[in-house]
Amino acid sequence: MNSRLSWRIIVLSGASAMLSLDQLTKHWVLASLGAVGARIELAGPFNLTLVLNRSNAFGLIPLYGEGLRWALTALGVTAAIILLCCALRRSTQPLSALGLALICAGVLGNALDRLRFGAVVDLFDASKLGFVWVFTVADVSIDLGVALILIASLVPLSRSRNVEHSS
Repeated sequence: MNSRLSWRIIVLSGASAMLSLDQLTKHWVLASLGAVGARIELAGPFNLTLVLNRSNAFGLIPLYGEGLRWALTALGVTAAIILLCCALRRSTQPLSALGLALICAGVLGNALDRLRFGAVVDLFDASKLGFVWVFTVADVSIDLGVALILIASLVPLSRSRNVEHSS
């Protein structure tokens, strides 16, 4: 099998797994907690708290009703399509491609919530650590994707420095 094709399969599988995990955890928290604000206290740094986020990341945009919902959904779907196209390009490094695909999965997970519920279903509450926002597997997927892209961008730099030092 072509190594580029196998990387594409790995990239798409990773994104699909993350999107599925995101949607499964949101389905579970909606079925288990039911009411917004309901909480399950856990040992350790996290609790599970059901929050419906009608704004964007970190609540930076004030609520403007249904127009904001559809604008954020359209922006998310458009961004996901662009990211997926970039991830599957021949010139994209495998680690960067996986990072782009994970960002795509996170963006799609949140866009699906906005389509289905009018808001993003958030559940992981790290307020015990002083973190004031509640987040999802989709948010973790986006963060992991960004981290992979940053790592991929630093790896060529470290290789070129090793070559320079050995010359």
